[in-house]
Amino acid sequence: LRMNPKEELKSIVNSGRIPNSLLFQGPNGSGKLRSAIEFANNVLSIDSQDTTNIIEKISHPDLHIIFPIPSSEKKKENSCDLYINEWRDFVLENKFNVTTKDWVDKLETKKQPQISIQIVSELSKKLSLSSFASGHKVVLFWMADRLNEEASNKLLKLVEEPGNKTVFIFIIDKNKSLLKTLESRCQKISFKKSSTNEFVNNDHHEKIFSELTRNAFLARTNKESLSKLTEWSQNTSKLEREEIKSFLMYSNSIFRQAFMKNIGLEQYVTFQSSSNFNFEGFSKYINTNNIESINNLVEDCHYNIKRNANSKMVMTSLAFELTKLIHT
Repeated sequence: LRMNPKEELKSIVNSGRIPNSLLFQGPNGSGKLRSAIEFANNVLSIDSQDTTNIIEKISHPDLHIIFPIPSSEKKKENSCDLYINEWRDFVLENKFNVTTKDWVDKLETKKQPQISIQIVSELSKKLSLSSFASGHKVVLFWMADRLNEEASNKLLKLVEEPGNKTVFIFIIDKNKSLLKTLESRCQKISFKKSSTNEFVNNDHHEKIFSELTRNAFLARTNKESLSKLTEWSQNTSKLEREEIKSFLMYSNSIFRQAFMKNIGLEQYVTFQSSSNFNFEGFSKYINTNNIESINNLVEDCHYNIKRNANSKMVMTSLAFELTKLIHT
């Protein structure tokens, strides 16, 4: 039986025989970026007494992170160093579950970000220096399929003749690829999207969700509930954007859990209320007629919040659209 990626990577570190190049490949949401950084942390810990966990800040003097950036005619601007703090914040805010599209949205650029030959040349100079901890150096390429051909060919020479204890980790999505000669030099670690439906509850979010759905359900016949929905929209729109995004993702998870309960897939329902929220009664109203529309509504709201739309308008739209859909 093939080991899962975590076991495979743990086995590699424990063996002490660290490959020069690894390719982490899998779909969005498969945890490959987080696993790559955890692996880098473990590799860099081999030669060091420092127990600092890289995961918390994605930072270490012997960890070099390369990612796509918009190309510039100014040579000095073709550097990941100019964007590294923004990239770290972006990854940590999104709990490592990030896509190229998310990154393009974050940069607010019309140019398609690439990993250019200038970026690889800069990396080459950094790798020629001694490691900070006199041990391993790790280079992590996020969305390595964005390496253009010129950059890939230059990088190939670095990979073929690595410095002492230099480890390259290439991260690409499923169905993406590297230059064949580069890919052939990598040990491949395949990731699959988790099939688990384990639900992680949040007491604060449950309270907000319960208030929303209760008043959305009653609003058709109760004017007081209609005004409460308006008040709910005003209150939630005052939350931090990241908190609103988190709440919306949480909400979609509950809707999916309710739908599974309704259609008899009890084995996948792991939600347990920590309040007086009547999940069983609520689930009877989430069905094949409305689940897709509800999911799309919440995802659209999440996208609009991410794009800095007016929070009050977005949450008001969510509340009043839900009053229609929940009775469908």
